[in-house]
Amino acid sequence: MAEVLVRYNPYKLETSFACNGKEITEESKLYALRTERLQVWVDRLPRILSEECNDDAIHVVFHGTFLDYEDLAGTLEESEIDGVEFTHAHIPAKESDDKFRELVALFDEMQAGPFDDLKDAQIQENFRKALGSEFEVSVIATMSSGKSTLINAMLGQELVPSKNEACTATIARVRDVDGMEGFTASCLDENLNVVIEEQPADLEAMKRFNEDKRVSYIHVNGDIPFVQTRRTNLILVDTPGPNNSRNTDHADHTYRVIKNDAKPLVLYVLNATQLATDDDNELLRKVSEAMKVGGKQSKDRFLFAVNKIDQYDVEREDNIEEALRNTRNYLEKHEIFNPNLYPTSAETAKVIRLHQRGAALTRRQESTLSNYDLFNDFPNMHLTQYTNLPTARKRELEEEARHARESGDHYAETLIHSGVPALEEAINEYLDKYAVTAKIKNAVDTFRKKVEEKMMFDMLLKSIEHNSGEKERINVRLRQVELQLQEGKATSAFKTRLSGLTVNAQSEQGIEGLQSKVELMIKGLIKQPNRMTVNEAEQALAKTIRKMTALQSDVKTELEKLVSEGLLTDAERLLAEYTSYIQSLMEDGDVHVGQHALASETFILGDLPDSAELIKRHKREEREKTGEEEVRNESKRWYKPTTWFQPKYYTRDIFETREYVDGNKMMDEFLQPVRGEFYENIIRATKHMKEETERLKKFFLSEIDKLEAVIKRKVVELKELTGDSRALELRIRDDREKIHWLNGFIAKLDAVLEI
Repeated sequence: MAEVLVRYNPYKLETSFACNGKEITEESKLYALRTERLQVWVDRLPRILSEECNDDAIHVVFHGTFLDYEDLAGTLEESEIDGVEFTHAHIPAKESDDKFRELVALFDEMQAGPFDDLKDAQIQENFRKALGSEFEVSVIATMSSGKSTLINAMLGQELVPSKNEACTATIARVRDVDGMEGFTASCLDENLNVVIEEQPADLEAMKRFNEDKRVSYIHVNGDIPFVQTRRTNLILVDTPGPNNSRNTDHADHTYRVIKNDAKPLVLYVLNATQLATDDDNELLRKVSEAMKVGGKQSKDRFLFAVNKIDQYDVEREDNIEEALRNTRNYLEKHEIFNPNLYPTSAETAKVIRLHQRGAALTRRQESTLSNYDLFNDFPNMHLTQYTNLPTARKRELEEEARHARESGDHYAETLIHSGVPALEEAINEYLDKYAVTAKIKNAVDTFRKKVEEKMMFDMLLKSIEHNSGEKERINVRLRQVELQLQEGKATSAFKTRLSGLTVNAQSEQGIEGLQSKVELMIKGLIKQPNRMTVNEAEQALAKTIRKMTALQSDVKTELEKLVSEGLLTDAERLLAEYTSYIQSLMEDGDVHVGQHALASETFILGDLPDSAELIKRHKREEREKTGEEEVRNESKRWYKPTTWFQPKYYTRDIFETREYVDGNKMMDEFLQPVRGEFYENIIRATKHMKEETERLKKFFLSEIDKLEAVIKRKVVELKELTGDSRALELRIRDDREKIHWLNGFIAKLDAVLEI
């Protein structure tokens, strides 16, 4: 049996591998995985181990956090490599709870430490931000999926309007505030100006806000009950469907969330009884693209709630599995494989939680509550069993259900079987696995940055004190630095390189790709029958408008991404290079680079042609046979012998005047101006990228000047100290014991990130 030791640090994103007691070499495929997040490579691990261990039995010992161990164990257990049996064991590591306690203790120690400049308000604020960073869970869906009902179920009360006439037309951000009673809300317009000040919020207030034409964004504060971790400030974002928003910014937001490289969690709500809508098709295409990049985390961040699952025939054995099989097949058509499915009955969960809070129920809600036995009495309605939760989490929920049943709390049991608690558990697991570890690393980096800045300067002072030769060497170095800065050759070279920045080839290729995408879609839509009924023409135009609106958001967010990933990346790389050069002059980390904010470019299609007028222009009337009828032969008479042998009745064709539309001409007239506006927008965006290039150059060139100013101040300060032995002696004497404290503090900081 081969034994493999995997030691994974999720805070540093470092992994070490050893096979049969020997560290892997550069020739191993595992070597390239050492600095990647476990979830990026864990799916490939069984195959690599089977190839490199060359054994039919492989035992993997994992040293790391429990959540990461569950991912690894699950992958090994599901592996289907012929002739290889995997077993696994876990060496526990410090979990995130321990890390947060250590960080808070270190912050308190720093505030009680000997350095006054490590106690200033800015450092305290930076630490609070590092530990208080927000994490968004965006809930997206198309019409009639039960999205608002699901959000209300998770909130434990009715806050978000769920009727069709009041469904989401704004973006509501519900921020978790632990222990808060009730909810408050403030409202902003599309330019983020406050139009309604913060006030208590309930369902009726949210309906008013949603119907107010001024309101584009609603910021809500309140306690989100299901958030278990107190280490993440979760924000639940209720996003309008792409064709149900008040302005295009909302549809853009949905596309940005899907494409976001920071990988926020996305909860996609599907209606189990109504798959394959046009709106779903557009969104799922972008979800599929996002899931193909970035390994397991990209897959983990999309949770699919298959809602209204209880509307199937609960007394059929295979109904739920059949519904989920249909959902998987539907998603596979969009190249979404092995999705994280969570069957739910949001209405059941919401009603039970309302009842548990003592809220008054409507007659319909009372009826829903009375059907609790459908979930409790039929094992196939225990929805937790169908989820992608780790086995240990499923067992915990099943144990809670068993305990509720034994204690006679039927509603608590039904709540667990409704699938909503399993979905909430999946959200908590993602927060712990990805958001919390990143937050811990950011907090340590915030500490270390300030402490190292202080330590480097004081270490330099100490070297001057103990070695007169070192003092002279530093004076020589200072003169060299001054000379380099005065000559300005390096600075001039960097400025020249920055000035030469242009929109890179990759960005230009991306723009060409967008033009091709627009052309391909428009060509596909123009092809319509020459002869369509008015109803068919209206449906075709409605479908086209939906596709154009989705394409507008897709193109706009792709253009934004091209700017941020192309131009900005090149400029920041050059500036980081120059920052390193400046730091190397003085061996000092106390230089900072400013952040450049990209300007946005509005992408507008303008007013689309009026559908009714367009149909009217291309409408024509045709006389069309619609049937036949038997009519009496009025010419047949007894007194006309020549008619005696004619039939008494004969068949006559029935004609009606009907209206038809030339679909090809209609769609061509509709799409030609739209095509022109798309191209104008893309040309304008290209021009904007070039203008943004110039603005970005000016910004970064000014940053270079600021960095030079910083280093010049350092030179003056050190020259003064090296020239005044008495002042230097007093400064060193004051800082001597502080150096020891700094060394100990940095060691503790490093220990926080160890497992």
